Amino acid sequence: MGLVLLQGATAAEPALSWQQTETSLALCNDGKVVWRLMADPKDPKSYFHPLAALDGEVLTDSEPADHPWHHGLWWSWKLINGLNYWEENPKTRKSQGTTELTGATFKPAPDFSARAELSFSYHPPGQAPVMTEQRRLSITRPDAEGRYRIDWTSEFTAGNAPVTLGRTPLPAEQGGKPYGGYAGLSLRLALKPNGWSVRTSGGPNTAAGAHGKSARWLGFSGPGAGITICDHPDNLRYPTPWYVHDRPPMSFFSPAVLFNEPLVLAAGQSLKLSYRVLVHSEPMTVEEIETDCHAFAAPAKP
Repeated sequence: MGLVLLQGATAAEPALSWQQTETSLALCNDGKVVWRLMADPKDPKSYFHPLAALDGEVLTDSEPADHPWHHGLWWSWKLINGLNYWEENPKTRKSQGTTELTGATFKPAPDFSARAELSFSYHPPGQAPVMTEQRRLSITRPDAEGRYRIDWTSEFTAGNAPVTLGRTPLPAEQGGKPYGGYAGLSLRLALKPNGWSVRTSGGPNTAAGAHGKSARWLGFSGPGAGITICDHPDNLRYPTPWYVHDRPPMSFFSPAVLFNEPLVLAAGQSLKLSYRVLVHSEPMTVEEIETDCHAFAAPAKP
């Protein structure tokens, strides 16, 4: 059990409270976890799980049997300088390349919003970092409609030599696979018996129809709750292609900045990527999602 830090409720509001440990921060509603952020040096691919609606409906999946290295909402590059940082050895639970959590600060606020700052080192086992990451997370209090937002910014900086960020090749490429193209911010969702409804900035779609296509945002929705990710217009290769899969055993989508081609960072060069993850407890219209993503994209006022 974590320590309950703050509590507050009225008859018209949810009964929100914080739970915090040395390696996690969670927002709860009436004792049920709304979201939990994990940052444990023993499991250094920091992640959010669960992400849930205010009524407790869990929308994410973590460590499923088919892909135990999937963790709710998380970040993982696929290949860095040819080493695999994504899949894990089932016996050792380690990847070829090491993702090392080097610092984590949680900042829960009395109004039930939160911030977190995380730092990471990417390197071959036992060697110096080839790339570092500074990650900033800002999570809003759930609003009157039961919506909350995770604004995620990661800035990656190459070390003293160039860094190649790669992925499994696409089918038309040499050594290509039908499942090629994934890397980066990723969302593993709980399976729905009849599948999720897929929507993009271009309108209603299917998982197969949205896969590999560029869009300003993409979301999976059930009859009520759902999750949408907005791509920021300052991001490289905006609007991003999306990696989308929604059939048993896996519901998954990702703004796949490397989908069409790898990326080389020069020595000392930085790459900044920002996304909004919009979690809603009730149905949202396309117009409402557009408004939210536009607000995320708007420059901050001085």
